[in-house]
Amino acid sequence: MSLKNSELNYGIVSRANHWLSAFIFIALLAVGLYMTGLEKGEDRQALYALHKSMGIAIFGLMVLRLIWLKFSPNPVQLSKSKFEHILAHSVKGLLYLAMLGMPISGWIMSNSGGHEVAFFDMFVLPTIIGEHETTHEISEFIHSTFGFLLIAIVLLHIVGALKHHFIYKDVALLRMVGKNKATAMTKNDIEEN
Repeated sequence: MSLKNSELNYGIVSRANHWLSAFIFIALLAVGLYMTGLEKGEDRQALYALHKSMGIAIFGLMVLRLIWLKFSPNPVQLSKSKFEHILAHSVKGLLYLAMLGMPISGWIMSNSGGHEVAFFDMFVLPTIIGEHETTHEISEFIHSTFGFLLIAIVLLHIVGALKHHFIYKDVALLRMVGKNKATAMTKNDIEEN
């Protein structure tokens, strides 16, 4: 098993980043939706702190992913048509944009609402904007819009992976989980799919 991606398969670093990001995103979404319905108090405050910490983690993983792509580009894409190729790249681009934009808008929203952003009580991010009601409202709107956009994009991403696995019966999903069938692929195998 290689740390780096090859022309045909994902390496350990990319797979770990992908699945860790997915897990944190699902938890972040669940906490975010739940905490907004709670009345003010210690429980809500604790969930907000957890939500912010997970947001910083997602942002950090996205930055690391973008840096890693410079050293280890993604494998060839398994598209059946030009439209699918463009759609897959668009979905991935929007996913990256939203996973960077959501934590940034959350950071601005917290700061403009008069709150700091801490990572599990280990460190506090610098305040990038002072308390400001209009900025808070705008960033809150952007943050929630990114949230719904992310839900739609992630669902498209999952549907695409399942389509490759169950309809095309290719190795798109297998190579993200590191299965041997995908690891043993050759370039000819990909071109045949």
